[in-house]
Amino acid sequence: MEAEHKELIKNLIPFKQLSEGELSAVLEHVTVDAIPKGKMIFKRTEQNTKVYWLLIGTVDLVDEKFEAKSRKAGEEVTRNPIDNNTPHRLTAITTEDSTLLVCDRSNMAVYMGGGPGASAADEEEPAVDWMSTLLSSPLFEFIPPSNIQTLFSKFEEKTYAKGDIVITQGDRGDYFYVIQKGRVKLERSVGDKTLVIKKLKAGDNFGQDALVSDFPRNATVTMTSNGTLMRLSEPDFQSLLLHPVIETVGMEEVQEMIKQGDPMTYIIDVRTPREAKEDKIPGSVNLPLLLLRKNLSKLNNDAVYITVCDGGKRSELGAYQLNEEGYSAYVLKR
Repeated sequence: MEAEHKELIKNLIPFKQLSEGELSAVLEHVTVDAIPKGKMIFKRTEQNTKVYWLLIGTVDLVDEKFEAKSRKAGEEVTRNPIDNNTPHRLTAITTEDSTLLVCDRSNMAVYMGGGPGASAADEEEPAVDWMSTLLSSPLFEFIPPSNIQTLFSKFEEKTYAKGDIVITQGDRGDYFYVIQKGRVKLERSVGDKTLVIKKLKAGDNFGQDALVSDFPRNATVTMTSNGTLMRLSEPDFQSLLLHPVIETVGMEEVQEMIKQGDPMTYIIDVRTPREAKEDKIPGSVNLPLLLLRKNLSKLNNDAVYITVCDGGKRSELGAYQLNEEGYSAYVLKR
């Protein structure tokens, strides 16, 4: 590998966090490919079996509407993998002779997990490329490129042992978490009953609901293995991740969107049925916040959703959840 390419790779995410020894070990399992102008790198809807970074040149990323965004090597956004979604959501085509770093996706977790010296426990619970995993979230379509590098620099690493409590139900929200290594369980207590409501693994994230809504933590999160979590403080979450994602619209604009009907637009009232009945919002459908996440798979991917509550934070959390799952959602100003 040429020295020039190695220097470029050192600036990429996640390679910039590696030591020289770790980087050298990873570079034994990647390729640097010269791609001529006009060559398709991958196609939208294809399964994503490889991870690509743009080292030199430019590419166009084309969406389902055949609208293209140009990416030039050296831009802040190109420090991250190109369309690291599975399957691909974009088609990538070189617009000049370019050079790409290519790595098999199936091996990335192994390369980032600590190398040959890892213990048996590490092999059972390997680390993942948490940055790339987080970047694959639809939320990052809303994040300005200038925010992304700052965002990742604000995360701090924290190690936990099996059985450690990370979050306690009822506490105030203070951090957003991404699991780099290990597993956790989420438990919710109602009266004298405690139920396991979810189990999460490396690459998953949690803790955002309390930060968006200002409600107390709605579950206790406990480590079910030794692990490492990356956490982002509430102020940094609010300014760098939440604010770019939440957009508001007025009723007049919403009514025009509904009238146009392309795409279909729906108003979702995320309050309780009693609240929604007492203060009915014309044209709205009541889907309480507690049920919204359970019903996301039933919604129309091509529609636009407008969330509304009583002017508090519930509508913001609803829009955040929708955008997080790849839907198009806004908050109604009241």
